[in-house]
Amino acid sequence: MLFQQIIQGLAIGSVYGLIAIGYVLIWNARGVLNMAQGDIAMVGAFSILIFHTWFNMPFYIAFPLAIAASMLIGLIIDFTAFRPLSGADDTSKLIATIGVAIFLRNIFRYFFGSDPYLFPSIFGDKPLYIGNLIVIPQNIWTTVIGFSLVLLLSLFLNKTSIGKSMRATAQDKEAAELMGINVKNTLTLTFLIASALGAIAGMLLAPMYFVKSELGATYGTKGYAAAILGGLTSMPGAMFGGIVLGLLECLAGAYISSAYQSAIAFVVLFAVLVIKPSGLFGKNINKD
Repeated sequence: MLFQQIIQGLAIGSVYGLIAIGYVLIWNARGVLNMAQGDIAMVGAFSILIFHTWFNMPFYIAFPLAIAASMLIGLIIDFTAFRPLSGADDTSKLIATIGVAIFLRNIFRYFFGSDPYLFPSIFGDKPLYIGNLIVIPQNIWTTVIGFSLVLLLSLFLNKTSIGKSMRATAQDKEAAELMGINVKNTLTLTFLIASALGAIAGMLLAPMYFVKSELGATYGTKGYAAAILGGLTSMPGAMFGGIVLGLLECLAGAYISSAYQSAIAFVVLFAVLVIKPSGLFGKNINKD
């Protein structure tokens, strides 16, 4: 029973981590939280539902199209909520992203309704039996994909010239511009990458929790909590925070009550922030 819950917790926690990394990327680039990040995951979930299930496209075609659709939404958010407000205070930018999130949620509810849509398992429904342990392929692949994306993104940021430009821009925009880096394009690229991660998270959530317009509000909040727990300046910390929240929710649901599993996770989050407000791995959540 314990190992069953750990496997489930790792799977959902890795999805929380992917959403959290989107928050971290944009925070480090813009110095403000993108509260529409969870709704971009919702766009990814609906996109894969439309392309793969409704239009009967092969998954290898529907998958990149769903990512592209979510990246387009991210690009629109960048051009409508951030670039025009580049000289505004962070509160105005934050309110703008909240407005975008509410708009996305309601426009999808208007066109698709509020009822959840069933999405077939991407990796098959046949469980694997290891002794008394029942392993769902979806959980294994979700965990593998989550950790693999973190590793690939880390290599991209640390080993490629584009990634180094993104890191330099996040650290000091004026210095990066003096070095010849196109700061505006780099910030836009950051949005696109964060949107792609959100799309993949939404596609992984689709077969686990159905596709619905409220998906972004629910799991965007979990991703935000994971980012705060791990530290808004740390990408590995964001993934770690997601794993911790996922494990806590699953263990609490199994051994205490499913009605309190989310509440218990946020109580632990609150306790950590009281002790270390910058998060477990964060240096400083205040941006100049």
